[in-house]
Amino acid sequence: MQNYLHPVAKKTVKNLLKEITRNRQEGTSVMKKIVPFPRYPIGTSSPSTPSTILPVPSTQSYWTFPISGDLLGPNKVYVMATLNVTPDSFSDGSMHNSLEAALQCTGTSISAGADIIDIGGYSTRPRANYVSNEDEISRVVPVIQAVRERSKDALISVDTFRADVAEAAVMAGANCINDVHAFTGPEFPLYEASACNLISMRQLARNLAVPVVLMHSRGDAGSNKDYSAYLNTENNGQSLVLKGVQMELGDKVDAIVRGRGGVRRWLVMVDPGIGFSKTMDDNLEVLRHASLITAGNATGEPRNPLEGYPLLIGTSKKSFIGKILKSGCDYRSRDTEPKDRGWATAAAVACAVQQGASVVRVHDVAEMVDVVKMSSALWWRRRKSNVELLHE
Repeated sequence: MQNYLHPVAKKTVKNLLKEITRNRQEGTSVMKKIVPFPRYPIGTSSPSTPSTILPVPSTQSYWTFPISGDLLGPNKVYVMATLNVTPDSFSDGSMHNSLEAALQCTGTSISAGADIIDIGGYSTRPRANYVSNEDEISRVVPVIQAVRERSKDALISVDTFRADVAEAAVMAGANCINDVHAFTGPEFPLYEASACNLISMRQLARNLAVPVVLMHSRGDAGSNKDYSAYLNTENNGQSLVLKGVQMELGDKVDAIVRGRGGVRRWLVMVDPGIGFSKTMDDNLEVLRHASLITAGNATGEPRNPLEGYPLLIGTSKKSFIGKILKSGCDYRSRDTEPKDRGWATAAAVACAVQQGASVVRVHDVAEMVDVVKMSSALWWRRRKSNVELLHE
């Protein structure tokens, strides 16, 4: 759509938008992207057939994001709180898998400033135990229902890669789908079942009109870390892993949003998948250059299929942080459990804000909200000063 040529102006929508942004008069409001979160009434029935269209739901809330290339702000960075109702998640496994504990965690996160609660019932850590569809539903749906009944206005995301789980979760009160496999399921390399999974998730997300987070991964989080295939592509100075994320996730996003029945572009957020199918150095490379993942390419270069999408970054307490803390380098090395990685996570969250992330996914909400607020103040004021200098 952004490359559509206006029939009168003879310019692309993308270039017209850049002109509007560039010529905006001082004092006028900044144009923003809007991502609406629907509210389905509790008790809504799921579609009886794939082609059934549900009544249009009301909008519970919405998020705003800067348009591509907009240097003016301030731009809010949203905080997604992690709630794993599993016995084996790497950081908080078995801590919140009772209803009472999950509700207490949710209440604490909302009070601390979380913008959305991400509820998952299937651990994505390497070599995690298999969980059936039925068991996953039985874990997440009661928690979502209880959270919705207690907190009518809380935004809830369901962390799942299965269409039936996502559907049950939204019907129970969830407002968003967070899929670590970007609709293709956990198999890698992709094959026929991956396409079938994408089609079913795409249709469901389209029918429900909920925002979706699409993450880059290659099957099991601890496997498939070789990006040497991109040595033969035109990298334009990018590292291999950045090119791999752009192309692999970009291909999936294109398949999800393009054509009849595609998910609406304004409902899509992308996640580069830090900690998934990447070495320690790859994770650092993705984090320190995260802004390039959704940036536009220079004139004459191949199109970046992820250009302009809001970016979600999740680094909280992940194993690559533990490896860095354990390494010798020039500092004291130490072994850490996930619970010991809060300060290091804060540094990674600050970097994500500096790189223009629109959403950060965290465990320690109160502390990370402070990090986001301080980092946003630093980088927002820097961007504002640069813009003012340009007009002097």
